[in-house]
Amino acid sequence: MFLLKLAILNINRNPRRSFITVLAVAVGLAALIFLWGFSDGTIERQRDNVVRLFTGHVQIHTVGFEQSLSPELVLKDRLGIVEKIQSQPHVVTLTERVKAEALIGTSQNSRGVLMIGVDPLREPLVIEIREQVKEGHFLSPVGNREVLVGYRLAEKLGVHIGDKVVIMTQAIDGTLAGYAYRVRGILHTGSLDLDELSIYTTLQSAQELLGLEKEVHELVIRLTSRAAIPGFLNAVKKTLDETPYEILTWDDIIPSVNQWASWAEAIIRTILVTVTIVIGVGIMNTIVMSVFERTRELGVMMAIGTSPAQIIRLILLETLVLECFGVVLGVIAGYLVTFYFGIVGIHFYGVEEAFSATYMSTVTYTQVKGIHVIQSILTLVAVTSLIGIYPAWKAGRMVPVKAIYHSY
Repeated sequence: MFLLKLAILNINRNPRRSFITVLAVAVGLAALIFLWGFSDGTIERQRDNVVRLFTGHVQIHTVGFEQSLSPELVLKDRLGIVEKIQSQPHVVTLTERVKAEALIGTSQNSRGVLMIGVDPLREPLVIEIREQVKEGHFLSPVGNREVLVGYRLAEKLGVHIGDKVVIMTQAIDGTLAGYAYRVRGILHTGSLDLDELSIYTTLQSAQELLGLEKEVHELVIRLTSRAAIPGFLNAVKKTLDETPYEILTWDDIIPSVNQWASWAEAIIRTILVTVTIVIGVGIMNTIVMSVFERTRELGVMMAIGTSPAQIIRLILLETLVLECFGVVLGVIAGYLVTFYFGIVGIHFYGVEEAFSATYMSTVTYTQVKGIHVIQSILTLVAVTSLIGIYPAWKAGRMVPVKAIYHSY
């Protein structure tokens, strides 16, 4: 306790220098917390975009369908699977889909797309597709041969609401099938896959085009949250054991989001170490100057019986006290800034096209995970304490007589 009081008194001898050091620690830590919050918020938004706009939480197909999109790979015993899934906990709802590679065109232009046949009543309960229709209307439950196209695809085809397009694909019997459809709505999702490479029609229309009768290719399941996925998978895999189905989560279908998250975390950890070293060097400079200015005093202390180990502990305590004040201020400032931008968001204008390929939103709401804050604090304290050993070791090796007669 005596050494701690003495360490605080020594720090107060030069309050300006101590304040600058504490401020450097606080600003560095606050910046790291905000950076983690920005990264965590961006990645969380990406994952939510994938789940709520495209994949749902879990999908079930016949083995091999996701890779080949072969129209004949329909789900066997569809009604039995639906009944088993609906009995599982954490299941909010599910919907059925038909998928096929297709060609959509007008008399002037054509494009290869992924045709998705959906149930107009159940699909909006699983993904937020209805809210993305910015022009026209969503698919009608009683409508037939209607299609939704993304705004980028509409621009490339030169079509507008009410225009006719022709959709052609390979039917289940291997023949080429095609019908004329009317554009009912134009989507603006912010996702390249949806806005340029995908089209939506009703489940009935897609089944008619492919000659599927009542068969479907996939079930899309919405759960209470992403955290419920592991438990759901364990239960469903036991229920559907020894059956020719593949059960894919959202990140199995689009793994690029988690790959991006790993890359972003690696970058931030590199920044964390770099910033921590810079802060540590600043603290070491403060302690070295403090030791230099108190050389005679430390010599007197050692001459009257203070051991080198006590001198080392004193210097290390001074380092630790500066760190603690900086950490407290940094955590408070970092959380305040992160909390503020978690409410108002950070807007990026004019970058929709660049962000769309990675499912990123043009608005990021910061949110920081406690584990990342703890990692930042522990790294900061460990590195700065390690760097602080040098001036402490140097002070402990002083020869009392030389230190007392030291001249500045």
